[in-house]
Amino acid sequence: MTCPFLRETQVKYCQTASVRKLIPIAFAARTNEKCSSADHASCSVYRSQPANEPVDAACPYLRESLMQYCAAAPVAKMVPYSESPLSRCGNDSFRYCELYHSMAHPGLRAEEVDGIAMPGWLRYSANHMWLDVTEDGTCHAGIDAFLSRALGKVERIAYVWQRGEHRPSAVLTANGADYEVVFPNLLVLTGCNLYLRADPGRLTAEPYTAGWLFEGTPQDGTTRDLLQGEEARRWMEAEQRRMNQFLQEGAYAADGGTFTPGLPTVLPTCRMRALFHEFFSPYAGKRES
Repeated sequence: MTCPFLRETQVKYCQTASVRKLIPIAFAARTNEKCSSADHASCSVYRSQPANEPVDAACPYLRESLMQYCAAAPVAKMVPYSESPLSRCGNDSFRYCELYHSMAHPGLRAEEVDGIAMPGWLRYSANHMWLDVTEDGTCHAGIDAFLSRALGKVERIAYVWQRGEHRPSAVLTANGADYEVVFPNLLVLTGCNLYLRADPGRLTAEPYTAGWLFEGTPQDGTTRDLLQGEEARRWMEAEQRRMNQFLQEGAYAADGGTFTPGLPTVLPTCRMRALFHEFFSPYAGKRES
């Protein structure tokens, strides 16, 4: 699937110009361009390096190419069609593009488990990270709605790595305290969602879409021990019960049994760190089924 804002156009350009100006063929007649006729002989660029060819036809330096561009971008950036596989616009990764979200306002219909959103097409780790592997061989990862509810308002995001083969990790600051989230398996990081550094609130407001954290290429063990489908639902139900048991000493249950959002603001820091280690650290590997 390709992005609905992806467009194609045939362009003309001068092979010898110091600055390559791309002119869509559909609009070439409006620009009074000389390249397609004998008038190219009066062009200063052509006169600086004239070709040994008749001048009664199109300029020998005139070239045409098929380009793609984003119709949602305020300034259209032309990308050669041959390079389109390198862009997220031509594959399922467009669902994580900031421009796509700002223009399309997509509403992904997600299943819920006891009030916690849990899209069925994603894979989940035991420490509440999700992974989406697309058909083209790229992947995105982030925190799930259970973790985003627990954290509440995030004030700052810092990435530990932005490139290379790692277990992707980021440091999230909530209520003045730092918490490190780590995707438990290796992948080759190709990028991080740097928009979140300017607007960290989207991490917890839109954890499965605009709040994604990491982008990369999956390796052989990237999906190891991740849960999906009915197994993931049973695990999330068990996690809800475990959380309520952990919080039973205080009045932190709300919304018919779902724990209070923004736990760093209601729990003592030492208690919150213990909770984070129990549920969200890379060592939170014991799962109930």
